[in-house]
Amino acid sequence: MKKFYIALLAILISVVAKAQRDFGIATSNWCGTNSLYLNPASIADSRDRFSIDILSVNIGADNSLGTLNFQNGVNHLLNNNNNTGFNIDNVFNYSSKQQFNMFAPYAEIHGPGFMYRINHKHSIALTTRLRGFNQLNNFDQSLYRTINNGGTGDYNLTSKNFNWTAQLWSEIGLSYGVVLYEKKKHLLKAGVTLRYLGGVGFLGVVGNNLNAHYYSASDSLKAYETNVKFASNLVSSNTTLQNNLTTSDLLNRFLGSKGGSGVGADIGVIYEYRPDIDKYKYDMDGKTGLTDPSKNTYLLRLSASVTDIGFIKYTSANVSAANLNANGYISGNDVRQNVRTFEDFRNYAINHGFTVDTNVANTTTVHIPTALLLGADYHIWKGFYVNATYINNLVNRQAYGNSYYNQVTITPRFDIRLFSIGLPVTYSALANDIKMGIGVRIAGFFFGSDDMLALFSNNQYGFNFYVGGRVPFYKFKPRDRDHDNVSDRKDLCPDVPGTWEFHGCPDPDRDHDGIPDSLDKCPDVPGSPTAMGCPDRDRDSVADDEDRCPDQPGPRSLKGCPDRDHDGIPDIDDACPDVPGLAQFNGCPDPDKDHDGVPDSIDKCPDVPGSPTAFGCPDRDKDSVADAEDRCPDQPGPRTLRGCPDRDHDGVPDIDDSCKDVPGPASNHGCPVPVSEVKQEVKKRLAYAATAIEFQTGKAIIEKTSYKLLDEIVGILNEYTDYYMTIDGFTDNVGTSEKNLKLSKERADAVKIYFVSKGISDKRLVTGGYGDTQPVASNKTAEGRAKNRRVALDLKLMDDKK
Repeated sequence: MKKFYIALLAILISVVAKAQRDFGIATSNWCGTNSLYLNPASIADSRDRFSIDILSVNIGADNSLGTLNFQNGVNHLLNNNNNTGFNIDNVFNYSSKQQFNMFAPYAEIHGPGFMYRINHKHSIALTTRLRGFNQLNNFDQSLYRTINNGGTGDYNLTSKNFNWTAQLWSEIGLSYGVVLYEKKKHLLKAGVTLRYLGGVGFLGVVGNNLNAHYYSASDSLKAYETNVKFASNLVSSNTTLQNNLTTSDLLNRFLGSKGGSGVGADIGVIYEYRPDIDKYKYDMDGKTGLTDPSKNTYLLRLSASVTDIGFIKYTSANVSAANLNANGYISGNDVRQNVRTFEDFRNYAINHGFTVDTNVANTTTVHIPTALLLGADYHIWKGFYVNATYINNLVNRQAYGNSYYNQVTITPRFDIRLFSIGLPVTYSALANDIKMGIGVRIAGFFFGSDDMLALFSNNQYGFNFYVGGRVPFYKFKPRDRDHDNVSDRKDLCPDVPGTWEFHGCPDPDRDHDGIPDSLDKCPDVPGSPTAMGCPDRDRDSVADDEDRCPDQPGPRSLKGCPDRDHDGIPDIDDACPDVPGLAQFNGCPDPDKDHDGVPDSIDKCPDVPGSPTAFGCPDRDKDSVADAEDRCPDQPGPRTLRGCPDRDHDGVPDIDDSCKDVPGPASNHGCPVPVSEVKQEVKKRLAYAATAIEFQTGKAIIEKTSYKLLDEIVGILNEYTDYYMTIDGFTDNVGTSEKNLKLSKERADAVKIYFVSKGISDKRLVTGGYGDTQPVASNKTAEGRAKNRRVALDLKLMDDKK
């Protein structure tokens, strides 16, 4: 009996086991194929060049029914000397929940495999895996405890839409990852894993309704209106369960020939944001802009994948299946004595009131646990990261198959090539609890747990542990001892800087002048670096065979000859080498017959000494107008007035101006135009402006619609320059007299400010404000008040102002 207890304890330790994802190490950037189970795209642009998987094992526990007490279970086992029985209560503390979910048991073994990085963009992997689930979903606590420990007392068993699926299957997977897009700071990669699935064995019970009563005295069960489906390839019509699991049969079941077979797949995409990608770029072996393959270049990595897509089909030749309906009675003692095969059970059930339909489908489909995974990985600083991953179930739990329960895991970690440590914290929707773990990786060896608090507390719903190893061959940036951008393995001169064209060796130099032949314009004659390897006696960077003055340094523009006077004419060709001159005079200055300092070539009076201001002609008043053209040769004046002055700046020279100190038009001999000569249309325009200039209501702000009219008045002021203008503001009698007086002055000032902004001197503008004291119409009508709101404008002679 002791062997039976030990086996039972092994089951209970893995009882309610839950599939874990090894978050403590699987989010590492140096974990090989472990990461592809989260997302197959992760192997693209991998840090590994090659990786060989040896073996890894993952077992664990999780449920929503009760908490685990490992210490009590171990103590009970150690102290049990075959005197007392062992049951699940020794390691399990039940809660008050009647309906619950659990895995019992789960185990996952990763077998031999490998991952190979073909190049920066393409990677492949081959993986093997053995997985086992025993999952109860929406199960009844009383029924579960009756199955495990037998019943105590009489009680009802009820459950709707429950599922019990146990399955063991093998996998052989081929994965491919590829970089789809890479430009500057953005990288997008995708991956897919295709798997052959070999079904070793399964047992499934799916119930639409269970309504029964258990009688403990007789160890019997009475069922009412029960509807349950059953299928399994572990029992057949004429063999016992034990005979159907012999060792000789296991290999055939592992490969699917006597079990089931199917296909599965994972698909995924990953986006990386790499704002500092230029820091990781280098040139090597004739290629530019390469990325250091040994570095993680991303700041943020986003991941999306769907894993475990697929199912296993078991053919009718290997499967026993039945649908049980209606009412019936089962005695535990009868079953133990009389039922040895599936056919025995079918006959027993029919004889005890059940309807048993064994004419079910030719094949049975068992789904694997398809799930959606969304992840984000943030590079905090140097080797510190934090990862967040969400898992969401995508499987219909009312069919034969297994499924994950939703969870969110946050994993801060320290992660470098030879070592990483992660601390996953998980919220699980299965038990609505928090789980904590740790994962440690040293090179290719790793161990850890995603749920380990049950070792320290009796209030935890689960437990998990994993351990494994692989042989990694990391990808490195090529070594380059002499830093010449030629890798040591391709460098024929690894300790001497060279060039890629010469296999890492220095460029050859036939004439031994220190200038490589590839840069030497005279490779067979020793020369100077100043002339790209050609002889250059005067070191002026002009080769001797091109230098007109090989023994005197000079600029390349003058073919190596000097130019002492810097007139652009080399001394060898310059008749006046110490005096700047012109090329047409062989480097000598332009001749000057009248010796007035103005060369004859630009002297308009070459035979008479003159002034440079008048192109060499006489100019007594130095006003740049030659005396021969100057109407006032002894008085400086502008060229526009032929050298005569204009004191009042009215454009009429003083020699012709009858009013030299008062501006006036030429038509009036420089004198002001009398008031009576202001054009009649100008007077009408000014009168119109008095009522047409508009302001914002109650304000001294001119409306933009009046700008055009004001610009016309500016033109009038510019035409009548010997006049000044009065600007008087008036209002109607609406409001107080004080406010109206103030507003009238402000509006007159606003018009003045506008004129000044257009270039009119403020000395020519006189403003006044009279409020409502001088109406020109009755304030009793709207029309009269509109006429009273005005700004009157008038032109007056400047003399009158004086």
